[in-house]
Amino acid sequence: MLLRFLASVTALLLAWGVAQEAEGTQPPEGRPFAALTILSNGRQTIDLVTGLTTLPDGGRLMDAQTGVEVLAQVIRYVEGEYIEATAVTVTGVFGEVTAEALRIDVKTSLLTATGELRLARDGLRVSATSLRYDAVDQVAVFDGGVAGTEPTFSADRVLLDILTGDVLLDGRYEYAGGLFTMRSPEVGGRLQLTLQQVGEAVTYAATTEVSPALLERFKAYL
Repeated sequence: MLLRFLASVTALLLAWGVAQEAEGTQPPEGRPFAALTILSNGRQTIDLVTGLTTLPDGGRLMDAQTGVEVLAQVIRYVEGEYIEATAVTVTGVFGEVTAEALRIDVKTSLLTATGELRLARDGLRVSATSLRYDAVDQVAVFDGGVAGTEPTFSADRVLLDILTGDVLLDGRYEYAGGLFTMRSPEVGGRLQLTLQQVGEAVTYAATTEVSPALLERFKAYL
């Protein structure tokens, strides 16, 4: 308790500076988000009872292990437990995401974003109202009014394999593939979009014959 109290007092004193840095605890071996570095843009307050630190002027989060970086207008966090932020831009191996709100559960390595969010990465643009990104499995799931450009589609849900770039449209969907349009049955279905790269050009090939490997990859999220 004494060490925690001294650490809290130190944090309060540092709050008078600009762009102060707060280091998380060292992560378990291979665990994403457990050692985020947090840089404040200005003021910093801490609740000595709950351990909640608030950065009302916003700041930046960086995770050296996953490469995730977050810029936000307001940040709230409890060290080793969770981080919440508003008006965020998130960059990482998944691409760039803008969203109204974000939460990182440090213990489960789960990043969630809500509000009017957009993802941009090579060959893919997606908008939705919610996103769940599992940093361990490296799978992203989009829900709520999901729409895409490059290629053009809409779907109840969209799952993205961060490692390969492959996409699965789940539920009711519509996909515009140049000269043709593919639609799900009324009750819904699944459409696989396989990433293809020829030189510098990135495109997707669509098929209703979803590969068993992709279904296995997304099994925990279907």
